[in-house]
Amino acid sequence: MTNPLLFDSWISYGPRPNKDPQERWALDHLLEDMDSFGIAAALVRHEQMACYDAMHVNARLTSEISHYRDRLVPCWTVLPHQGGDFPEPDELMRRMDDNEVRAAFFQPGWHHYPLHEDVLKPLAEVMNPRKMLILTTLEEFGGQYDSIKDFCRLFYNCAVLIGQASWNQWRLVTALMGTCPNIHLEFHLFQANRAVEYLASRYGADRLLFGSGLLRHSGGAARGFVDWSYLNMNDKAKFTHANLQRLLKSDAPLSPRMPSGADDYVQAAIAGQALPGNILDAHCHVLDDELDGGGGPYVMFQGDSYHMVQLAHDIGIKRTAMMSWNGPVCMDVEAGNALVEKVVHRHPQEIIGVSSCDPTHQTPEQIENMCRRLHLEKKFRGMKPYYKNGISYADPLYEPYWRFGDAYHLYALLHVSFAAGGMEAVRSLAREYPGLTILIAHSGGKWDFARQVTAVIGEFENVMAELTLTPVPNRIIEWMCGEVGSNRVLFGTDAPMRDPRPQLAWCVHTQLEAHDKTNILGGNFERILARARI
Repeated sequence: MTNPLLFDSWISYGPRPNKDPQERWALDHLLEDMDSFGIAAALVRHEQMACYDAMHVNARLTSEISHYRDRLVPCWTVLPHQGGDFPEPDELMRRMDDNEVRAAFFQPGWHHYPLHEDVLKPLAEVMNPRKMLILTTLEEFGGQYDSIKDFCRLFYNCAVLIGQASWNQWRLVTALMGTCPNIHLEFHLFQANRAVEYLASRYGADRLLFGSGLLRHSGGAARGFVDWSYLNMNDKAKFTHANLQRLLKSDAPLSPRMPSGADDYVQAAIAGQALPGNILDAHCHVLDDELDGGGGPYVMFQGDSYHMVQLAHDIGIKRTAMMSWNGPVCMDVEAGNALVEKVVHRHPQEIIGVSSCDPTHQTPEQIENMCRRLHLEKKFRGMKPYYKNGISYADPLYEPYWRFGDAYHLYALLHVSFAAGGMEAVRSLAREYPGLTILIAHSGGKWDFARQVTAVIGEFENVMAELTLTPVPNRIIEWMCGEVGSNRVLFGTDAPMRDPRPQLAWCVHTQLEAHDKTNILGGNFERILARARI
């Protein structure tokens, strides 16, 4: 399998409010990152479109990318003319034609105009005959099904690309795709398990597009649905570039680009091969056999152990630290632990057992008995409480759990939250139980949280960072390794809540040396597991 041609449907650059000091934003950053991730071309928006006069920013975008039109295709912000601050539809079309602009971004929520035919019909009348590509988000419609449906039916002859949808909007997205045949979807945040393959089988690959979310989000993570795709070659080509070319009516020649500095990990990934080496997933859940949902908004297609182990094998994950979903999240620890015990027995070479504990449902004696059975007899290495019982992780009710983990040098995976005592609870546990290794879950999800995590890691040798979270901020892994070293950072997926492929690709396509990736992808976790005295 060869390196695919990537034409990115969801990219933006430029200064903006509330940018973290470490976030990349400039056009030079965009071009550099496109090269780093092997992205050949992109439909691009300017961040100032949400901050300043729309037509002024549209002209600025066109001017700034003028020397890169072989790779960068402009998408203009469009809004109704009735407010007097935007051209009337015919004049807008003339200016778009003059600048060869064939895509329009709508922000009805941000621009505060009524979502009504009276307001939008003049635009629909000029855009429908042109079959213009429209970009928007569910957030701009308040996530309201009727508003999105009415908009798509008004622009019935235009493809409407929904971007920035999250995996937890699965039911809204699938309902809309079933109702509105002109809705298309990009996937940089829609990381639901096997989402691309499922939607391709249900609605056709013609409506699915590759999008990275650069510069805010990692283009490497978005490659996960490409590098290890289960689509056939024809459908994969549609997803990676052909659909966007068709919707933009573009016949400009494009060639695949090899990611810059491609090491053995990157080369295996872009070839669709299992990664080399001892890849270990430090954060994974599992559903009961043949289940596809975890309750509430959580759709986890093919989330049982058979399918999870198969997907892990195909992408190169040798062993997975697996906890149930219903044990920690639903506080049904007895049923959850029983499920994990079953899947560890079923897949002893692939699954590392992780126990769940909840002192609101377990007595101290029951916790001790559970630990002896699961950790001493069944060789579980990990411990996973959860914040949904409203108890601090440092509460004395957890003392039997942590005392056992400390004595046997186990590790604990902690989802830090205010309800569970925040970072002070982590500090308390790290200080009181030095034999216990603490992995702070979701450390790479946000810049401000990553700073909190690196501060605690700097204080305690037994605290480390586990990365996984949907936002996959661009270059945050590199920053964390620069702060605390690659020997304190671990790869995890949180599958099947999220598909493991974007999370793995996020780590693989970093701008780190291969030995640092080896630490993150398994070396660090392997050393933690070896510490256990069981």
